[in-house]
Amino acid sequence: MPQYEEMYYKLFNAVTDAIEALKTAQKEVEDMYIKNKEEKSE
Repeated sequence: MPQYEEMYYKLFNAVTDAIEALKTAQKEVEDMYIKNKEEKSE
């Protein structure tokens, strides 16, 4: 019989890691955008 609990946690952790990676990338890009916008206005 498959280990459903182990499979669930593995998938849950992978999804959580992916969400965190996307959040980090979004914040970095937003910071880059703000910095670029500020440099152009100077």
